[in-house]
Amino acid sequence: MQEYNTINLLACKDVVVDKIKESDSLVVIEAQTKKLKSCPYCGSKHIWVHDHRIQKIKDTQMYGKKCIIKLRKTRYNCKCCGKRIDSKTELVAKKMTMTKRLIASITREFREFYSIKSISRRYSVSTSTVTRVLSYLSVERKSLPKVLLIDEFKGDSGSYKYQCSLLDGITHEIIDIVKSRQENILLEYFKNIPKKERDNVEIFVSDMSKTFKNIKNAYFKKAVHIADKYHFVRQVSWGLENVRKRIQKDIPAEIRKYLKRSKSILTKPMTKLNDNQKREAALMLEISEEIRLAYGLKESFYQEVLVQKNKEQALCKINVWLEICKKSKLKEFRSCITAFTNWIDEITNSFDYKHSNGALEGKHTKIKTLKRNSFGMRNFERFRKRIMLLD
Repeated sequence: MQEYNTINLLACKDVVVDKIKESDSLVVIEAQTKKLKSCPYCGSKHIWVHDHRIQKIKDTQMYGKKCIIKLRKTRYNCKCCGKRIDSKTELVAKKMTMTKRLIASITREFREFYSIKSISRRYSVSTSTVTRVLSYLSVERKSLPKVLLIDEFKGDSGSYKYQCSLLDGITHEIIDIVKSRQENILLEYFKNIPKKERDNVEIFVSDMSKTFKNIKNAYFKKAVHIADKYHFVRQVSWGLENVRKRIQKDIPAEIRKYLKRSKSILTKPMTKLNDNQKREAALMLEISEEIRLAYGLKESFYQEVLVQKNKEQALCKINVWLEICKKSKLKEFRSCITAFTNWIDEITNSFDYKHSNGALEGKHTKIKTLKRNSFGMRNFERFRKRIMLLD
């Protein structure tokens, strides 16, 4: 049984294990390639040994220790065809000093949030070795889906602070990572994608960025553009918050601190408040008439606009709500009115289609975790590969 296990230790039929040496921190396996019986070129059995050489190969850990294989390889000469024959083995790839299973094990680690350094320690190899394995990997862009989600994130990789991510809105798979969110770079990126593939995109979801609108108008004219719900709802919350910040500057310190610490009660929909929170909200609304007016605008948006079931109904209610905002004369809501006016079509489209960038934001959380664990990644191509390989 022991002999059988030793023979099959390397899980390679063309290598025979001769001896295993073990120390406190190292396992050394002495092995050799099987003897060649005939010439692979002409089939002649008239071959003789030319020379031997020892190759040191790194392998996965054994018994929790670093493992080195000392492989004795033989070269032969053929008397008939005159060819020189190298001993080939499936254990190690050509021009490599690591076993294939070590490379496969390191590659699997890229699916997790481990840093390059932690992977190198786990497999007792250098960080440059792990980096080299990552560089060898080829990670291609996936085809554009029917529902395309696009957003930016702070990657600080390459020469740019912000990168851009593309996601399949149905399968939630990352399509690709673009090196920058700049409009000229995005235009060039999508220009290189075949028109037939771009035409397959039926729904285009983004935040309320002018850059993304220009990208959509340039390359996805047939697609329905949806503004992410979170981004237009927060325009209303910002209006209320800015009114609160202005009012609290002129009130006593104790009330100001209370108003600041309890701001989440004001921004949360009233339907989600418990009885105690409703009483606290009522007390805060007594502080100022303008806060009561801003709070009323926020609540009417939640109760009258967000509950609509389709684009036509939502368009009607939004127009009514915008008129109320204008009559309120609250300067903090001017930017909100402008945003809704400029993006009215994309905002109302979100009531017909329930797609949002929520799944993409979840991916960004994973990317931030990877970035934090790796203490940042300066090389964009490696950073992109790590993101694309994440489970």
